Amino acid sequence: MLYTYQATDTSGRLIKGSMEARDEKTLVEKLQEMGYYPISVGSAAGEKPALRRFSLTLSRRVSGRDVLRLTNELSSLLEAGLPLDRTLSVLAELETKEEFKRVLLDLLKGIQGGASLADCLDKHRSVFSDVYVSTVRAGEAGGSLEAVFERLGRFMDQTERLKDDITSALLYPLLLTVVGGSAVLVMIFFVIPKFSVIFEDMGGVMPLPTRMLLFVSEGLLSYWWAGLIFFAGVYLELRRRTRTEEGKLSIDRAKLKAPVMGPVLRKAAVSRFARTLGTLMQGGLPILDALNIAVNTMGSPFMARSIAPVIEGVRRGRGMALPLKEAGSFPPLAVQMLTVGEETGRLEDMLIKLAENYDREIATAIKRGLALLEPAIILLMAVVVGFIVISLLLAIFSINDMPM
Repeated sequence: MLYTYQATDTSGRLIKGSMEARDEKTLVEKLQEMGYYPISVGSAAGEKPALRRFSLTLSRRVSGRDVLRLTNELSSLLEAGLPLDRTLSVLAELETKEEFKRVLLDLLKGIQGGASLADCLDKHRSVFSDVYVSTVRAGEAGGSLEAVFERLGRFMDQTERLKDDITSALLYPLLLTVVGGSAVLVMIFFVIPKFSVIFEDMGGVMPLPTRMLLFVSEGLLSYWWAGLIFFAGVYLELRRRTRTEEGKLSIDRAKLKAPVMGPVLRKAAVSRFARTLGTLMQGGLPILDALNIAVNTMGSPFMARSIAPVIEGVRRGRGMALPLKEAGSFPPLAVQMLTVGEETGRLEDMLIKLAENYDREIATAIKRGLALLEPAIILLMAVVVGFIVISLLLAIFSINDMPM
């Protein structure tokens, strides 16, 4: 099979070409035997240039996938022995997104000016997160930048994969809701009013289901503005509450106590905290600094507040597990795993394992929930549409009983 590739030679010169190989792994091995450092490989029968140009115009914003791709490429080229400035120069030359290209060129300019990579990344906080910058800073201090990028790549890959799984799982229920809801609205706003005029002209008493249906239709047609005002008021009130610390805490507390989604949201917060903290500690960042950063990535103000005693406990030498147990916000399994990690001296490894376990549990819970949600949506739409159809049919059948 024919593959295209991009690689650099020992001098850092960019090389593009195509080669026959059994698979991508074989092609990479061939390039390495030739003394090249592979950057990317792909099928020659890939995306058409016109289609690629069109897709690039749809998304110019730097995404998490772009940063993940950059991280993996930095890890590969630095591990191959290419200097950092030359690596950034090659990657900037290959980049197709103009916005990301400008970021890479600015990083290169800063490196060539004598600044550290972490300081250069810190200037682009809209692209690189606190976790990313802090991990790179710790890696530079420890002299193990390529290993840091490898860990960051694994961290970001797990995060992006979980996001993709959730997004893909939600697409079908969302499509069902939009299509079914649109069909119901069309019937209520356009179809039923026409039947209403016919029935009123013919006189007589219509069946109860038909009268109920016409009442709902007329109410929505006459007072749709009241619904808009109601939902706008709810939105504005929620927005007002989210601007205050107490409001955020109350909303977050309510979400965590929800019957079905509460446990999932709690596990997701623990997973983000554990993965971030483990990655930062593996990168060589002190535990107190890592804790202060990891707390801000939880996505749950209520649980983040419960970490404050933990940070104080670590500062006093009490460790993490005991203060977490006393706080009572973390699940018992998480506390137990962290206790084992502290006792064995492998806390960072146990944090990563805890995050992976909870990611699997979250994915399973979401799949189960969606497996129940899909038939529930179909059943609900069937009941609503069926009621509308039956109400109209009853009215049609009752025409013979109406006075002519």
